[in-house]
Amino acid sequence: MGKTDNQIDVLDVTAERDGTVRYSVRYGSKVSQFFSGEPFFVQYDRDVSEVPAGILMIPLLSNLLPVAWVAGADVHVGQLDRRFYESLRKVKESFALLYPRLKFTGDLHVREVTDDAPAADPVRSAAFFSGGVDSLGTFLRRKEENPYFVTIWGGDIGLHQPHIWREVKRHNEAFGRSNRIESLFLKSSMRTFLNEELIAFTYGRFTHGWWPGVQHGIGMVGLCAPLAYMLGIGNLYVPSALPPKLARAVPDGSNTLINNQIRWTGTKVQLEGEELTRQDKVGLIADYIRSRDSDLTVRVCWSNKEYGNCGRCEKCSRTIAALLAEGIDPRRAGFPVTPETVEHIRQQLPKWLSSSELRVEYWNEVRARGMENDARIREEDRAFFAWLRSRNLSSYYRKRSAKKMLLDLIPHPLFLYLKKKTM
Repeated sequence: MGKTDNQIDVLDVTAERDGTVRYSVRYGSKVSQFFSGEPFFVQYDRDVSEVPAGILMIPLLSNLLPVAWVAGADVHVGQLDRRFYESLRKVKESFALLYPRLKFTGDLHVREVTDDAPAADPVRSAAFFSGGVDSLGTFLRRKEENPYFVTIWGGDIGLHQPHIWREVKRHNEAFGRSNRIESLFLKSSMRTFLNEELIAFTYGRFTHGWWPGVQHGIGMVGLCAPLAYMLGIGNLYVPSALPPKLARAVPDGSNTLINNQIRWTGTKVQLEGEELTRQDKVGLIADYIRSRDSDLTVRVCWSNKEYGNCGRCEKCSRTIAALLAEGIDPRRAGFPVTPETVEHIRQQLPKWLSSSELRVEYWNEVRARGMENDARIREEDRAFFAWLRSRNLSSYYRKRSAKKMLLDLIPHPLFLYLKKKTM
């Protein structure tokens, strides 16, 4: 194998006045299999052509480096911001702690480390905003800072879903405007430039999905660097998603160990609300609805092929139950509820919880809130919460079988060989 077969060279980065940043990358023959061949790009809704190359390099590296690390590939770039370069060592070490069975061995080689002062004083803040429970919780806690809302097309919402993106953009922009908050919209090939199928095949036994397990934290954060430089964003908030009890036990790409290590000149990143349970955040939303006597749409569904909540998947059902536990009619938060909804939850809950310790914890939060908030439970919902209180939700969770534990002991090269043979 030649010296450059397992090497990645970033040849060029260009920023156009329409807000599009494009990258030219050469992949060595051994590592190229993990990339789709589609170019990496980011399109911002404002001109970033004056942003220096050391900052412009951050969006690409944030999405490319994790793959290079696990593939053992060396990455070569011309310029990179000093603070980001220094933070990458801690990020790499944190990934190694989260996934001890993966080897993070690839190295980054930078020809020139830069120290470019931000174009604007870093006195503003920004927060990722999807319209879901976590991002609304962050908004309600940080609204006095008047943060920018950041919404990305190309992450959870795929580039092949323009109809959903249009509705998400319309709703988020309207909600921001009604609260005097400016929205920032980004579009990127952050997922399609990867060969996610092969990455999942090769490393999926450790990461439980490349996007949720590794990429979505550092990847989305890095996309914001040029905007932060231009707009003076000193604090970038990433809404937390995991229950406090499981934040360290469940490996996740958006984790305190990862996000809170990321820096670049003028900007620090913070996982926001990590001390709150999901039910705590639903409680904040319920208080908002009550205090304003106004509806507030909460968009949580990824099962619906159209915009909006399906009202039947586990995540929709969990949020419906969480709102009921706060004494709120879920229809006021954008959930289609019918007389059959509660019965559907009763029937499906054992199946939903059977394979997920995380879901057990979420539903236990709902159960506990239903008990402590009994005075606010609506009369028509009391039978459901009496039933939920009588359940031992942990008993639904089926722990790993002896077969799965034995499979975990198989060395990874042999595991991949056997996996190929049985496909």
